[in-house]
Amino acid sequence: MHDVLAPRRGFAKSAGTRSFGGTLPAMRHETTVAIAASPAEVWAVLADVLNWPEWTPTATSIAALDGELRVGHRFLVKQPGVAAAVWDVVEVEPGASFVWATRFGGGRMVATHRIEATDAGSEVRLQIDFTGGFAWLLTPVVAGRIRRFVESEAAALKRTCEAPDH
Repeated sequence: MHDVLAPRRGFAKSAGTRSFGGTLPAMRHETTVAIAASPAEVWAVLADVLNWPEWTPTATSIAALDGELRVGHRFLVKQPGVAAAVWDVVEVEPGASFVWATRFGGGRMVATHRIEATDAGSEVRLQIDFTGGFAWLLTPVVAGRIRRFVESEAAALKRTCEAPDH
Protein backbone atom coordinates (compact mmCIF):
# COMPACT_ATOMS: atom_id res chain seq x y z
CA MET A 1 0.00 0.00 0.00
CA HIS A 2 1.34 3.41 -0.94
CA ASP A 3 -0.18 6.88 -0.80
CA VAL A 4 1.22 10.07 -2.24
CA LEU A 5 -0.31 13.44 -1.46
CA ALA A 6 1.02 16.29 -3.59
CA PRO A 7 0.83 19.96 -2.64
CA ARG A 8 -2.16 21.91 -3.87
CA ARG A 9 -0.07 24.38 -5.88
CA GLY A 10 3.21 24.06 -7.68
CA PHE A 11 2.73 20.50 -8.92
CA ALA A 12 5.87 19.24 -10.60
CA LYS A 13 6.40 16.51 -13.12
CA SER A 14 8.19 13.48 -11.75
CA ALA A 15 10.35 11.16 -13.80
CA GLY A 16 8.85 7.70 -13.96
CA THR A 17 5.39 8.85 -12.90
CA ARG A 18 2.73 8.64 -15.58
CA SER A 19 0.12 11.27 -15.04
CA PHE A 20 -2.86 11.82 -17.34
CA GLY A 21 -2.98 15.57 -17.04
CA GLY A 22 0.67 16.53 -16.79
CA THR A 23 0.79 17.05 -13.02
CA LEU A 24 1.36 14.94 -9.99
CA PRO A 25 -1.90 13.77 -8.48
CA ALA A 26 -3.44 15.53 -5.50
CA MET A 27 -3.86 11.99 -4.23
CA ARG A 28 -2.39 8.66 -5.30
CA HIS A 29 -3.10 5.32 -3.68
CA GLU A 30 -1.60 2.10 -4.93
CA THR A 31 -1.33 -1.43 -3.73
CA THR A 32 0.46 -4.50 -5.03
CA VAL A 33 -0.69 -8.06 -4.49
CA ALA A 34 1.01 -11.37 -5.31
CA ILE A 35 -1.32 -13.89 -6.91
CA ALA A 36 -0.57 -17.59 -7.40
CA ALA A 37 -2.02 -17.64 -10.93
CA SER A 38 -0.57 -16.92 -14.34
CA PRO A 39 -0.89 -13.43 -15.83
CA ALA A 40 -3.28 -14.88 -18.44
CA GLU A 41 -5.55 -16.25 -15.70
CA VAL A 42 -5.48 -12.97 -13.80
CA TRP A 43 -6.12 -10.97 -16.99
CA ALA A 44 -9.16 -13.12 -17.79
CA VAL A 45 -10.73 -12.05 -14.48
CA LEU A 46 -9.51 -8.46 -14.40
CA ALA A 47 -10.37 -7.57 -18.00
CA ASP A 48 -13.87 -9.03 -17.71
CA VAL A 49 -15.10 -5.84 -16.04
CA LEU A 50 -18.79 -6.63 -16.59
CA ASN A 51 -18.42 -9.53 -14.14
CA TRP A 52 -16.62 -7.59 -11.40
CA PRO A 53 -19.79 -7.44 -9.25
CA GLU A 54 -19.58 -11.26 -9.01
CA TRP A 55 -16.18 -11.22 -7.29
CA THR A 56 -15.46 -7.79 -5.80
CA PRO A 57 -17.58 -5.96 -3.23
CA THR A 58 -16.38 -2.63 -4.66
CA ALA A 59 -18.67 -2.86 -7.70
CA THR A 60 -22.43 -3.30 -7.44
CA SER A 61 -23.05 -3.03 -11.20
CA ILE A 62 -21.10 -2.34 -14.38
CA ALA A 63 -22.66 -1.73 -17.79
CA ALA A 64 -20.78 -1.42 -21.08
CA LEU A 65 -21.83 1.73 -22.93
CA ASP A 66 -19.72 0.99 -26.01
CA GLY A 67 -18.83 -2.70 -25.86
CA GLU A 68 -15.65 -4.49 -24.85
CA LEU A 69 -12.61 -3.24 -22.93
CA ARG A 70 -10.94 -1.10 -25.63
CA VAL A 71 -9.49 2.39 -25.73
CA GLY A 72 -12.28 4.91 -26.21
CA HIS A 73 -14.98 2.65 -24.80
CA ARG A 74 -16.98 3.63 -21.72
CA PHE A 75 -18.45 1.77 -18.77
CA LEU A 76 -21.08 2.89 -16.28
CA VAL A 77 -19.81 1.79 -12.86
CA LYS A 78 -21.89 1.78 -9.68
CA GLN A 79 -20.03 1.33 -6.40
CA PRO A 80 -21.43 1.06 -2.87
CA GLY A 81 -22.17 4.49 -1.42
CA VAL A 82 -20.98 6.32 -4.52
CA ALA A 83 -22.95 7.85 -7.39
CA ALA A 84 -22.71 5.93 -10.66
CA ALA A 85 -19.83 7.17 -12.82
CA VAL A 86 -18.83 6.75 -16.45
CA TRP A 87 -15.28 5.42 -16.75
CA ASP A 88 -13.50 5.95 -20.09
CA VAL A 89 -10.88 3.38 -21.13
CA VAL A 90 -7.73 5.36 -21.98
CA GLU A 91 -5.14 2.60 -22.31
CA VAL A 92 -5.15 -1.17 -22.83
CA GLU A 93 -2.24 -3.54 -23.16
CA PRO A 94 -4.01 -6.89 -23.65
CA GLY A 95 -2.89 -9.49 -21.14
CA ALA A 96 -0.98 -6.95 -19.06
CA SER A 97 -2.81 -3.74 -18.15
CA PHE A 98 -5.62 -1.30 -18.61
CA VAL A 99 -6.28 2.24 -17.46
CA TRP A 100 -9.62 4.00 -17.21
CA ALA A 101 -10.60 7.46 -16.02
CA THR A 102 -13.64 9.36 -14.78
CA ARG A 103 -14.50 12.91 -13.75
CA PHE A 104 -15.17 13.65 -10.09
CA GLY A 105 -15.39 16.92 -8.16
CA GLY A 106 -14.22 18.89 -11.16
CA GLY A 107 -11.13 16.71 -11.28
CA ARG A 108 -10.13 13.43 -12.82
CA MET A 109 -9.68 10.00 -11.27
CA VAL A 110 -7.46 7.59 -13.16
CA ALA A 111 -7.38 3.90 -12.21
CA THR A 112 -4.47 1.75 -13.41
CA HIS A 113 -4.57 -2.06 -13.33
CA ARG A 114 -1.23 -3.72 -14.16
CA ILE A 115 -0.19 -7.42 -14.14
CA GLU A 116 3.40 -8.65 -14.20
CA ALA A 117 4.66 -12.22 -14.33
CA THR A 118 6.61 -13.55 -11.35
CA ASP A 119 8.19 -16.92 -10.56
CA ALA A 120 5.20 -17.69 -8.32
CA GLY A 121 2.53 -16.46 -10.76
CA SER A 122 1.64 -12.79 -10.99
CA GLU A 123 1.98 -9.47 -9.26
CA VAL A 124 -0.88 -7.02 -9.70
CA ARG A 125 -0.58 -3.30 -9.07
CA LEU A 126 -3.74 -1.27 -8.64
CA GLN A 127 -3.38 2.50 -8.55
CA ILE A 128 -5.75 5.48 -8.30
CA ASP A 129 -4.67 9.03 -9.12
CA PHE A 130 -6.96 11.98 -8.35
CA THR A 131 -5.99 15.28 -10.01
CA GLY A 132 -7.33 18.69 -10.92
CA GLY A 133 -10.46 20.56 -9.95
CA PHE A 134 -11.20 20.24 -6.27
CA ALA A 135 -9.06 17.11 -5.82
CA TRP A 136 -6.87 18.87 -3.26
CA LEU A 137 -9.98 19.82 -1.28
CA LEU A 138 -11.85 16.51 -1.66
CA THR A 139 -8.89 14.23 -0.98
CA PRO A 140 -9.32 14.29 2.82
CA VAL A 141 -12.99 13.35 2.35
CA VAL A 142 -12.57 10.53 -0.19
CA ALA A 143 -9.09 9.14 0.56
CA GLY A 144 -10.26 6.62 3.15
CA ARG A 145 -12.95 5.18 0.90
CA ILE A 146 -10.57 5.02 -2.07
CA ARG A 147 -7.98 3.16 0.03
CA ARG A 148 -10.59 0.67 1.26
CA PHE A 149 -11.92 0.08 -2.27
CA VAL A 150 -8.44 -0.48 -3.77
CA GLU A 151 -7.35 -2.80 -0.96
CA SER A 152 -10.65 -4.70 -1.08
CA GLU A 153 -10.46 -5.08 -4.86
CA ALA A 154 -6.88 -6.42 -4.65
CA ALA A 155 -7.82 -8.96 -1.95
CA ALA A 156 -10.93 -10.08 -3.86
CA LEU A 157 -8.95 -10.46 -7.10
CA LYS A 158 -6.40 -12.63 -5.28
CA ARG A 159 -9.14 -14.82 -3.72
CA THR A 160 -10.92 -15.20 -7.06
CA CYS A 161 -7.83 -16.05 -9.10
CA GLU A 162 -6.49 -18.48 -6.49
CA ALA A 163 -9.82 -20.25 -5.89
CA PRO A 164 -9.64 -24.00 -6.64
CA ASP A 165 -12.63 -23.80 -9.00
CA HIS A 166 -11.13 -20.98 -11.04
